[in-house]
Order: sequence, then structure tokens, then C-alpha cells
Amino acid sequence: MTNKKLWLGMTVSAVALGATLVGCSSDKNEGATATTSTTAAQSTTAAAPAKRGDVTSTMYDRGGVPAAEGNYEENRWTKYINQNGPANVKFVPVLRSDSVKKLNVLFASGSAPDIINEYNTPFRGSLYDQKQLMPIDNILKFMPEYTKLLEKYPQLKKAGTKPDGKIYEIGKVKEAVPAHILLIRSDWLKKLNLSMPTTTEEMLAVAKAFAEQDPDGNGKKDTYGMNMSTYSEQAINEMFGENSSSTLLAWDIKDGKVVRAWDKELASLAYKQKLYEGGIIDKDYINDKDGAKAKQDFLNGKIGIYVKFTGGWNEFVLSDMATLKKNVPTAEIAPLGYPKSPLGTFTGGIDNPVQMTTVVNAKAKDPEAVGRYLDFMMKPETAGKIFNGDEGVHWKKGPNGCPQPIDVAKNKNEVVWAGDYDMFYSLGQDKCSFVLSGVNPEIPEQKVAYDMYKEVQKLYYDPARQYPAIANGDHMPVYPADLQVINTTILKEKGDLFVKAILSGAKYTPEQAIKDSQAAWTKAGGQQLEDYMNKWYQENKSTAFLAKDLMDIARQQMEQVK
Repeated sequence: MTNKKLWLGMTVSAVALGATLVGCSSDKNEGATATTSTTAAQSTTAAAPAKRGDVTSTMYDRGGVPAAEGNYEENRWTKYINQNGPANVKFVPVLRSDSVKKLNVLFASGSAPDIINEYNTPFRGSLYDQKQLMPIDNILKFMPEYTKLLEKYPQLKKAGTKPDGKIYEIGKVKEAVPAHILLIRSDWLKKLNLSMPTTTEEMLAVAKAFAEQDPDGNGKKDTYGMNMSTYSEQAINEMFGENSSSTLLAWDIKDGKVVRAWDKELASLAYKQKLYEGGIIDKDYINDKDGAKAKQDFLNGKIGIYVKFTGGWNEFVLSDMATLKKNVPTAEIAPLGYPKSPLGTFTGGIDNPVQMTTVVNAKAKDPEAVGRYLDFMMKPETAGKIFNGDEGVHWKKGPNGCPQPIDVAKNKNEVVWAGDYDMFYSLGQDKCSFVLSGVNPEIPEQKVAYDMYKEVQKLYYDPARQYPAIANGDHMPVYPADLQVINTTILKEKGDLFVKAILSGAKYTPEQAIKDSQAAWTKAGGQQLEDYMNKWYQENKSTAFLAKDLMDIARQQMEQVK
């Protein structure tokens, strides 16, 4: 096996189980399986309580269990859990693509399991509002692993505590990674005698030069200065200090109050219109829904500033970069920190490092058994088994002391699909799960990945940069049903108006789009959203998981890797 193939195999267990988008409140960055430390994975022992209880728990059905392994209800890992754990556990598969609908049916029929593992934040919030959840404060005495984690990461307690002051949600700590990274063709900068842009205006000028001055030297005007599809449009929002998306409105704090960030939205919208009108981006960007065309254009050497979603960073550097180099041997790439905008210097959104995943049914018959089971699953040695399999069979110790797959195909069949059984385990407490842990800097091609990501961390976690939101989207308050309707209506109307402004040039200006959006906001009852946000902020600003908490964890983890 070549070094490249070996590393790509190593990344299999670190690939996110969900779809992509970040710093956002979607489920795309929902959770990742990854390796845990060798010492943690070597043995599994659990002191069973005097009495074994019975527990039921949901399990995402992603259709990933090979027929030879059984099904999500019964397989080698459910047997391992029941044979070695402190409780008899029955797993209730819930189709991942339809989980909320299925769980609503289970609760309505009174047959919901004791433990609900669900990434959807609004849904978990609705269960709390309906008084369907049990606070875990009284069962923490059976969960020493989680108690230790709460002490080490008090932000986790903040995120799991509801307005009544009790802890209802169980979560995990993950590695904090930038949601979006700007990458620039440094060879194009050299060819056109341009400097690395440091402001948004400089970046606009550089991108325009990339689009107009034939940087690839083929005599054709066939290059783009930048991409602007899906998540890359959100990156532009973040440059101006706002994190709006199809599911989030842009909010700001001014004079101690929550307000709509109209000024920041106007700035980002005007910038997008300049990119479009100037022919700097693909004119058909609106139809590139998943960014697939933009990626292909980048790999074919046609984009000068590429907005990269950070999922699968090492695979990107070792596989996608290899494709780019094959297509354009002279291509050179460098990370670009978000340029300074008229509204400040910002970092991008950060993939949520404190992710709430699990709640307990208020009707659970044996809370002690629930607590003991969760504690067993949170033990590093248990997680080592679930995520890595057996030493000598599925993994061996790598050069950096971390588990390294022996046979990628075997692991895909027997191990990789099992991560959701332990989706609440905090991989972020183990540096073997971090991006840099899977890179061997002694191998030239991997050293490129290592050095580039170190530079990304330096740029994006710079304390001088502001986080472009009040909090990560997953930690923003969940609106009650009536306000959800208002929010959805406003988002749809705002989105349509903003697209019209980008595409219409002088016929429909960004200023007019903002004015019309404000009118639509008022008509739909937007003031109710603002009132709700202010009430939440005033009551929770000292206890909620806000931007500062997020950045503190990111920088704490950087020190851990050192």
C-alpha cells in the first residue's frame, strides 16, 4: 500500500457521517467517526452494576450495515455492547433521512425509546417545550465519564442547560475546524505581479485580474476570479461579519441588544453583486447547488480564489490537490485569511465543537440504567472498540501512536458504519481524532497538508479576528412553532430579493433589496422575532454557549495538539 493510499484509508473513519455545510445550523456537519488513542482502544472492561437494567435507544439507520453483518438492531457491535455493558439495550433504528418524522410518530404513540440520539436542534428543543424530556441532573451520579467532561469543558454544560436551569441535553466535544477556508492560486499572483490581498477591496481587484488577465496563459478569457455557490456565498457573508444562510437570519449585538444586521447584509450583498456584474464569478452560479461545478472548475485550474468547505481536509490536499497538479503542474495554492472589510476583520464560521446529540425520554422507566449505559459508552476504551474495532484485526499503532487501519475494505465492512452507536462520545478530547494527527509530516506529500493546515489555524484562529455571529447556528435559540412560520416566511422573501439584486445590476440595487426586505420583515411580523431574540439574550447571555466560548475551545484544542 502506498503512503498516499494508506492515508486515504486512514481518513475513512474520520469522514463526517452527515452531509456538508458549516458554521451553520444544518445537520451537514453533524458528527464524525474518527480514531481514538491506542491505549484507549486496547481493552474494554466495565464493572457491571448489581442489577442489569433494560434500556431502549434510537440508532440512525443509514443503510450502511452489510448483509453479512446483520442489521442495525443486531450485529457484532450490538452484541459487544450487550455482552460487556451494564444494561440490556434494545436499539430502535430510525431512518436518517426521515428521523424527525419517525420520532414524532414514536412520541405521539407513547412508544418513544428511553434515549433519543438526534442531531436536529429544533426538534430536541420542541421535545423540551412539550415536557417530553427528563433532566439528567439526577442521573449524573451514574455517569462519571460525562461528569468529568463537564468539568473539563464547562461550555458543554452551558449548551445542555435549558431555561429552567437543569441539564437536558447530552453532547460531545469535537475538534473545532474552520467551516470555510479561502485558498488562492499563489502562482497566479506571481504571474500577474499581484500581492496577497488583505482587504475586501484588494481581494475584489485581485479576483477581477484573475478573471480578465489570462492567468493560465491559454489566450482565452475562461478563468474565474472566485466561486460563489452554496457554502461559498456564506463565506462572503462571513467576511462582512454576518452568517446568514437559507436557514438563518443575520443578527448582531449593538448597545447590549440583539438587532438585525442590516448594515452587514447590505455590505455582503453589494460585494456579491460586484462579483457577478464584473464577470468575476460563474454567471450560472445560482444553479451550482452543491458546489460540484465550482470544485471541478478549481481542479481544472480555472478558479483563482476557491472557497473550500473544510470537510475531508487531508483527502482534499492529498487527492484533489493531486488532481489539480496533474491538470496544472505549475499550480501553487496558499491559504488566504478573510480579508479586512469595512465592518471589521472576521474569521469564518467554525464547525460546531460542542454538539448536542442526545436527550432522555421523560417516561424512561429505569433512569439509573440509562445513566450507566451512557457512561459505559462514554468510556474511552468502549469508544476505541466502536470506532476502531479490534487491535491486530482492524488496526495497528501508527507512527504517531494513533490507530491506523490494517485493511480499509475490511474496516468498511465491519467497523466504519458503527460510529452512530457512540455518536455522543467526545472525540475532541483525544488528539488522535484531530486533522493533524492523521498526517505524517515526514512524508513530503503529507507535509504539505500538515503545513497548510497549521497556517489555516494560525490565520483563522487569530485572536484579532471576530466571530461573525452571536453564536454558532446550533446554539442559537429555537423559535416556538408560530415564530418558526414567521422566520421561514422572512427567509424565503429575503432570499428571493437578494438573488434579484445580485442578478439585476443597476435595475435593482442592493440598497433597494434591503429596503424591500425590511418592508417584508415588518409585514411578516419580524419584530416578534427580534423581541424573542432579545428576551433570550438578556436571560441567557451569561450562561449560553456564545461565540467567545466557541473560540476558547478552538484555541484550547490548538494548544492540545502542540
